[in-house]
Amino acid sequence: MGNAERTHEIEGRETSSQVDKSAIVGRENDINEILRMLLNETSDVVNEVPIVISIVGMGGLGKTTLAQLAYNNGDVKRHLDIRMWVCVSNDFDVKQIAKSIIESATGSGCESLALSPLQDRLQGILQAKQFLLVPDDVWSNDSEKWDKLRVPFQAGKPGSRIIVTTRMEYVASTMGSSHIHKLLALSDDECWLLFNCRALEHQSAEEHLELEVIGREIVKKCGGVRLAAKKISSALRLRKTTREWEVVLGSEIWNSEGILPALWLSYQDLPPAMKQCFVYCSVFPKDRMIWKDRLVKLWAAQGFIRSEESGEIEEIGGLYSADLLRRLLLQDAELDDYKNIVICKMHDLVHDLAQFVSGSDCSTVEIRKQASSNLNNIRHSFLIFSDEAGEVASIPVTLFKAHKLRTLLRDSRISRVPQNLFHHLRYLRALDLSGARIQKLSRTIGRLKHLRYLDLSYTDIVELPEEVSNCINLQTLRLNRCEKLKKLPRGMRKMISLRHLEIICTFMLMYLPQGIGRLTGLRTLTEFIVGGGDEGCNCRELKYLNHLQGSLRIKGVGKVRSRDEAREAELDKKQHLHALTLKYGYDERLDDDEDVLEILKPHTNLKEFIIRSYKGSKLPKWIEDPVLSNLVKVKLMRCDKCNQLPGLGKLLSLIYLHIHSLKEVRKVGGEFSGDANNDGSGGVVSFPKLETLFFFKMPNWEEWELPEGDGQIMPSLVELRLKSCPKIKALPRNLPPLLQRLSLGISNDGLSLEAPLPIFLNLNHLEIWGNDELTSLPGGWLGQLKALQTLQINNCNWMESLPEELQNLTMLQQLRLASCRVLEERYQDGGEDRDKIANIPSIKIG
Repeated sequence: MGNAERTHEIEGRETSSQVDKSAIVGRENDINEILRMLLNETSDVVNEVPIVISIVGMGGLGKTTLAQLAYNNGDVKRHLDIRMWVCVSNDFDVKQIAKSIIESATGSGCESLALSPLQDRLQGILQAKQFLLVPDDVWSNDSEKWDKLRVPFQAGKPGSRIIVTTRMEYVASTMGSSHIHKLLALSDDECWLLFNCRALEHQSAEEHLELEVIGREIVKKCGGVRLAAKKISSALRLRKTTREWEVVLGSEIWNSEGILPALWLSYQDLPPAMKQCFVYCSVFPKDRMIWKDRLVKLWAAQGFIRSEESGEIEEIGGLYSADLLRRLLLQDAELDDYKNIVICKMHDLVHDLAQFVSGSDCSTVEIRKQASSNLNNIRHSFLIFSDEAGEVASIPVTLFKAHKLRTLLRDSRISRVPQNLFHHLRYLRALDLSGARIQKLSRTIGRLKHLRYLDLSYTDIVELPEEVSNCINLQTLRLNRCEKLKKLPRGMRKMISLRHLEIICTFMLMYLPQGIGRLTGLRTLTEFIVGGGDEGCNCRELKYLNHLQGSLRIKGVGKVRSRDEAREAELDKKQHLHALTLKYGYDERLDDDEDVLEILKPHTNLKEFIIRSYKGSKLPKWIEDPVLSNLVKVKLMRCDKCNQLPGLGKLLSLIYLHIHSLKEVRKVGGEFSGDANNDGSGGVVSFPKLETLFFFKMPNWEEWELPEGDGQIMPSLVELRLKSCPKIKALPRNLPPLLQRLSLGISNDGLSLEAPLPIFLNLNHLEIWGNDELTSLPGGWLGQLKALQTLQINNCNWMESLPEELQNLTMLQQLRLASCRVLEERYQDGGEDRDKIANIPSIKIG
C-alpha cells in the first residue's frame, strides 16, 4: 500500500530504519566494524542467543545512522529471517516495546494485550528464526524490565543479533552487551568533508578558496559532532559572502556549552513566521513521528500561517515544512507517490533547541496517579499517561488551572473527559482526543468559541452534540475511523470557517446533513454521501464546493436521481481534486446509471480515479479520453455487468492500472490498448508510461490479445499480476520484455507453465499462486529466467517437488514457500531434498 493510500495515522514514538547513505562521511570504519560483529559466526559467543551489540556515544554523533546502515546492508538482509526496528527513548515500557517489536516483525498492527500474551506471541514469531532487532535510543538501565523483555528472544536461532544504540555505557552493560562499540567524534578533516559537500557545493573555485579558510575554523568549533556540522553547513549554503561567514565564526553563540549554539544558528536563520512553527513542534514528545498534514492544520489553528500571505494556508504550511526539512530542523521524511511529505520527525537535540526557545509554552506532561506538576502557564500541551496512571485514564482536573492553554493533544489512553473541562479551557484552539475510549462528547464543547481544530478520530462516539455547530471558528474536524458514528449535527451549515471535514471509514454514517454545500470554504471533504431521505444531501450540494483539494469519495452514486442532478454537481469544475472515487451501493438499481456516470466527468487535472460496484454494462467514454492527460492511477473494481474494457491505452500519463472483479469480460483485445498515441515515427504507443498492471478475480476472462505491428505496447511495464483468472490460458507473446516482477495464478485447467510463455530476460521476482490440483511445476520455462532473484510459491499444498533447473538459476537469492504443505515437509531443515536447494542463500518456509 502506497503512502497516498493510508487512511489512518500510526501513532507512537519511533525512529526510521531508512537512511540517506550519501550523507555519511567519516564512518566507514565504524560501519565495517559493526558489520563484522553482525556477520561473524566464528565468535566464541556464537551460541549465545541473541548476541547484543551496543553502539554508545553522545547525542549527535550518528548512532542511529550507523544502526540504519547496518540494518539495511544487503549481506545482513540475506543472512536473516526477520529484521525489527523499534525506538525506545526515555520511557522503557515493556508492553509497548514488545507490541512495537511484533508490529515491526509482522508489518501489521498488534492489539493491546497483557505482557504474558505479548511475550508468547513474540516467542512464536521468533521461534527457530535468525533475527536482528534494533532498540534505538535506549536510556533506561532497569535490568528487571530488560529481563522481562528479552525472554522471547531466546527462542531465536544462534546468530541472532540485537543492536542497541544508547548515550550511556552503563545502559549497554545492563543489557548484557557482548560487544560495545564506542562512537567517537569526527576528526576535523572528516568534519570538514561533511561540511564542505553541503555548504560549498555550488560555489565557484575562487569563492570556494575564500570561504574554505573561514569554514575550517567554523568546523573546529563543531567539536567533531556530525549533527552540528550538518546543521551549520545547511544554514551557510544560503550565505554567499565571506562577511556573512565571518559573522557566524565570531558570533557569541559559540561561548555557550554543548551543541546547542551550533543549532541556534539554524533557528536564528529562520523567517519570523517559521520560527513560531518550528518551536511549536516541541509540543510533540521526543522521537514522535509527526504527520505533516496534521502539523500544518495545527499551525493554522494557532494563527501561525496568516491568510494575508500569498497562496492557500495549506500550501504555505507545506512550504514551511519543506523548508524546515531542507534546513535539517526536521528529518526522516517519508513521501507519498507525488513526492509530498507525509511524515517526519525531530532529532532529539533539535527538539531540545525548540524546547529551550519555547520555555514553558510547549510541554509534554506525564500524567501519574498522584497530582501532576504545576500546569498554570502552559500554552501547548501533549498529555502522556504513565503506567502508574492505570488502564483507566482521565484528563486531570489540575489541567483546569491552565487558563492559557491553546493546544491539548494526548496519547490514546484517555477513557473519560470531565464534563466541565470545556468550561475551564475556554481559549482552546486545538483539541485532539483521537483514540480516546469515549462514547459521548459534552454539550459544553459549544463554549469553545476559539476552537479551530478538533480531532475525535478512532473514538466510539455515536453522535456529535448539536452544540458543535456553535464552534463557528472551527477549521478542521477529524472523525476518521469513528466506526459507530451515525449522525453529524444538523446545524453544520453554520460552520462557515470549516476547511477540512475528514470522515474516512465512518461506516455507520449514512448521510450528510443538508446545507453542506454552503460550506464553500471546504478544502477537504473526504466523503460525500448521496441520499439520506429528508435530512440528507443530494448531489447538487457539490455545486459550490469548488475549492475541494486532495481526494473525494462520492458514496451512493446510484442514488443520484437524474442527469440534471448529476450535471449540477459540476465535477468538471473541481480543478484542485487529484483523486476521485465513485462508489455505488449494492442495493442501487437505476435504469440510467450509464447516462448519469457519463455526466459525472471530472476535471482534467485529476490524477487518480476509482470506480466501485458500478451496475452499468458500459464504462463512460470520458475515462479513455486523452484529455485526461494527468491521470496516473485507475482502479476499476466490482463492475459486474461491464463486458468490455475501455481504451485506457490512450491515457498518456497512466502508471498504475488495477482491474478487479469485472465478471462479464471474456476477451481483452485491441480496444483495450487503444490506437491513439503516435510516437513521432509513425508507430503507435499504447500505455506509454504504464508500470504496474493488475488483473484480479476475472472468472470468465479467456483471451488476451495485444495489437501486432510496428507500435509499442506498454514499453514501461515493470510489474504484471494475474490472480484468480482461472480461464485465461495464455499470455500475449508481445508483452514487453523488460518486465521485472510477475505474479501468476497457475492451474491445470487455466494458465500453465507448460504453455508457451514469453521469456522475460530482466525478470527478477516471480510469484506463483496455485491450487490443490497443482502437483508440480514443469521445467523448461523457469530455467530460462536467468535474472531471477526471488521465487515465491503460494497455495500449492499438494505440490511434491521443485524443478531440478532451479539449481541452474545462479542469480536466485531467495525462495519462499507459503501454504505448500508437502513441499514444506520435504525441504525443512534436515529434509531429504534439502540439498536440491542448498545453493539458494535465503529460504523461507511456512
